Amino acid sequence: MNRPDTRTRTENGAAPRILVVEDELELSTLLQTILVGEGYQVEQAYSLSDALHSLDEATFDAAVLDVELRDGLVFSVADRLKARGIPFFFLSAVYRGVVPVAHRDVPFLGKPYELDELKDYLAESLRSAS
Repeated sequence: MNRPDTRTRTENGAAPRILVVEDELELSTLLQTILVGEGYQVEQAYSLSDALHSLDEATFDAAVLDVELRDGLVFSVADRLKARGIPFFFLSAVYRGVVPVAHRDVPFLGKPYELDELKDYLAESLRSAS
């Protein structure tokens, strides 16, 4: 994938707002640091309940979802994102086969990954929303 300038603004001129759902604190913090450095606004959610609450309280341009969280699998969050037309991709160490049929068309980036891959996946997700 060719990555465009990820500092692209949303229609209202703000930096794209990204929801990162990752229950490992250090990895979530690393993702936030990387994405903020790329010009995104980032909100972190460490559990299903955090993520669902975030979706009730805020609007996002895209999301990055770990599959296995401490309080369950992330697919209820994926269902809500899909229903709202918010692009997302999975970022997980589990194998792709665990993803339900309803989300098999969603991009899946396996851990470990290269930082450029992460940036490309997010840029592509944002492009798909346009």
